[in-house]
Amino acid sequence: MSAGDAVVTLVIIGANPTVARAAETLPGELVHVQLPGAPALDPGIVEARMVFTTDFRKGDAFLTFVDEVLAPLRPAAVVSLTEPGLEPAAAAARRLGVRGVTPGVVGATRDKLTMRRVLEREAPHLNPDFAPGDDPDAVARLFARHERVVAKPVDGFGSTAVRLLDTVHGFPEELATAATLVEQYAEGLEFSVETLSSGGRHSFVGIAEKGTAGGFVEVSHVMPPPSLDDRRQRLVEGAVGELLDALGLTDGPSHTEVKVDGDKVTVIETHNRLGGDGIADLVRLTTGIDWRRAALGWPVGAGLRREPAAAAAAATVFFVAEPGTVTHIAPRPRLTHGVIAEWDVSARVGDEVRPLRSSEDRLGMAVLTAAGPAECVAAVAELTARRVITTSPTT
Repeated sequence: MSAGDAVVTLVIIGANPTVARAAETLPGELVHVQLPGAPALDPGIVEARMVFTTDFRKGDAFLTFVDEVLAPLRPAAVVSLTEPGLEPAAAAARRLGVRGVTPGVVGATRDKLTMRRVLEREAPHLNPDFAPGDDPDAVARLFARHERVVAKPVDGFGSTAVRLLDTVHGFPEELATAATLVEQYAEGLEFSVETLSSGGRHSFVGIAEKGTAGGFVEVSHVMPPPSLDDRRQRLVEGAVGELLDALGLTDGPSHTEVKVDGDKVTVIETHNRLGGDGIADLVRLTTGIDWRRAALGWPVGAGLRREPAAAAAAATVFFVAEPGTVTHIAPRPRLTHGVIAEWDVSARVGDEVRPLRSSEDRLGMAVLTAAGPAECVAAVAELTARRVITTSPTT
């Protein structure tokens, strides 16, 4: 930025401490808007930046805050990378007339039924068969055509409350609501696709191959994806591009989950933010792109700045254990096939471990690096085979 350039102000809604640190590398002024009780940002950030606390989930009250507090600051853009902040950021950007993702696009990514209906019109080949939970006739037809279906909240994330149903046993009455999406179980391997869009052009930042347990809970991500050859990677990228075009997402980051069965690509869901579960760290390690910085700074010209990659392949592995009381936590091991770059066990001896029903039930994570995708898969298998957390049944 030259001396004659105006200072650009970026408003960031709901940044966690890691995201706030990434934002510190962006040009211009930063304004943080945090929820009451949110994890504290670094003291240096709080001292150097404007940090406001308000409940941005309260629609009309938040818009009053936008008018009275944010508007006088004349920001250039409003962004968020946290699920609860996506719609407030879009509403604030529209209210202020500044850069941001439009509310309609955000709504179509956060409401899975809306996304399915958009794809039904624009790109039906990317959809599984589906039905709204409160349409008994459509649900009955879905159950008649498929042996297994998935029921999920239309606005869910983090694998919370996702259920695999055997159609022989019928549709549970408690799920027959407008808050539930019911869809054909998609076969194949699952991948997470990170994309940064600019003016309708989609740049693919990274693809991670997912491992799951407990039904749908993610327990590992490997980047680059060892099971995708170049041809199928192009199929995945083409499908995600079609999805984003159909939804009208022309600018900003996106995180899309797809399943690949042979040459068929099925969209599972998408979000106008980067992926969680340490995926941003895998992007940084394998491509040299600070994905958090780029995903925040797109409206102020941050772009996809690349540094030398630190590893040919990387993975996140999440720790899980049988339900019960934690009796032992193993120390950080030394692996044969890779290197542990980060190690964070959140469980402590004496803690109670719940059944694995969502990502909130995981007990910590490790980040691994390796010489290539095959070695990375071997390292993931090696660590997964170790009992990091031991429990005994709760009496």
